[in-house]
Amino acid sequence: MTALVKNKINRLSRILKNETSVEFQHNGFYYEVFESADTGYIVNLYSCNKKDENGKYLDKYELDGGLCTGSARDAIEFML
Repeated sequence: MTALVKNKINRLSRILKNETSVEFQHNGFYYEVFESADTGYIVNLYSCNKKDENGKYLDKYELDGGLCTGSARDAIEFML
């Protein structure tokens, strides 16, 4: 893992800890990571960044998703 990638992961992890959610693009995919209501973080992966009128990613572009019960950093790295 390059230093640039590590720096990006660290920055996104800090945002996630402070803001409870983060969205970012990586390798042509769009990621949405947010705190789960129960425990950990939900990580969703989309093929397109199109959103509805409420600013939510459109489900039809979701490629994968899952629950990460680790740290904020673990959640950012979960599907990379």
